[in-house]
Amino acid sequence: MPATIYLDNNATTRPLPEVIEAMNQHWRSSFGNPGSHHALGRTARRALEDAREEIAGILEADPSEVIFTSGGTESTNLALLGFSQAMQPGVILLTAGEHLASSECCRSLERDRGFRLQFLDVDSDGRLLPDPLS
Repeated sequence: MPATIYLDNNATTRPLPEVIEAMNQHWRSSFGNPGSHHALGRTARRALEDAREEIAGILEADPSEVIFTSGGTESTNLALLGFSQAMQPGVILLTAGEHLASSECCRSLERDRGFRLQFLDVDSDGRLLPDPLS
């Protein structure tokens, strides 16, 4: 069978072998619901908080600033919807090639909160064209 050539790393990327092994260890030993009070839940909570502290250390952040989500769309919604709550509606600049998760979230801000969307043109390589606002 020919080798597979995977070119969609923008959508998802194959994890490194060491990441797979670390996840396998957690799926075997700390698979409980971290919100549960039983032993497996407490084990999962500890693993989650240890990971939060490790990532915070790498980012030089406080652990309370590290938020785990289930994926890109949830992360995008959390960032855009959360950020928009602290401001008055204005203009949101988007490139013509935005990911659907971003553009749909912004469309909901346009519809529900009164933000205005402005789409900026990109070249054939997806790069923002020079002086798009002039």
